[in-house]
Parts: sequence; C-alpha cells; structure tokens
Amino acid sequence: MTHHEQVLEARSIIGILPQRPPAVLIDSVVEIKPGQRILATKCISISDPAMRGHFPNMPIYPATLMIEAMIQACTLLAYATEQYDPAEVAVALLGVHKSKFRRAVLPGDVLDIQADLAQRRSNVWRFDVTVHIDDFPVAEAGLAISILNREDMF
Repeated sequence: MTHHEQVLEARSIIGILPQRPPAVLIDSVVEIKPGQRILATKCISISDPAMRGHFPNMPIYPATLMIEAMIQACTLLAYATEQYDPAEVAVALLGVHKSKFRRAVLPGDVLDIQADLAQRRSNVWRFDVTVHIDDFPVAEAGLAISILNREDMF
C-alpha cells in the first residue's frame, strides 16, 4: 500500500457514520473529491471481533463485512458531497450488484476502498466500488444507497 495522509481520522468518521464501534469499519479516509470519489482504508486485525469465529484456526475476513465497509465509504462520500446532518438522516442500502471477491482477506491486510459516484437521482446514490490490497484487486461491487430523513422512514 502506498502511504497516504489522512483526510478524515477515526473520530471524524464516527461523527458522520450512523454506526458505532465495533460496527465502524473504516479506519481512515485518505482522499475525498466531493461528488466524485473517496479512498478509504480498513486495517484487518486478528483481534477484530469477526475473526474469532470466521473461521477457527483459519481466520478470513467475511465478505459481508467488506460490503459493509464499502457502504460506509459510500456514505462518507455522500456526506462530503451534500453535508447533511447525520443526526437527522439514515442511510439505507438499496442494492448490491455485480459483486466479485477475488481472494481471501487475512489478518494483517490493509484494504484500500475506492468508491466512485456513478449516478445520483434525488436521494438515490449509485456507486462503483473496488477494494485493493497492495494494488491487487480483491473485491468489487456496484452499490445503491438512499439518504432518508429519519422521520420519513416509518
């Protein structure tokens, strides 16, 4: 992985995302171009709660958590683009398409998550997301999320 300076560190990320630790899966943001793209990182540790049981004696980071990290990166890009109040909105996953996982992610790996805004219509955002480890592509997906006012959800 190429060394990058942080644009957002953990405290700022936690202030934007609706999740709280240990469900926050982005460690840092190293680049944001509002309305265009984000580059975020996730460091995989053997002490990560998911590694305890997935799988015993053969720890592999779950693909579902990689998807969640991708969603969180997209959420941060949407926030950087629109500057909504995180206390007043909720982020809903609308769809995952064309997802591919190319190799197992192991303790010690650092995920570089790049999300590119592909389309935005009203409150629906579509992204093309890739995950690399040391410049090697390990996962990709197209994601659609919606940014909703919390009071409109129920």
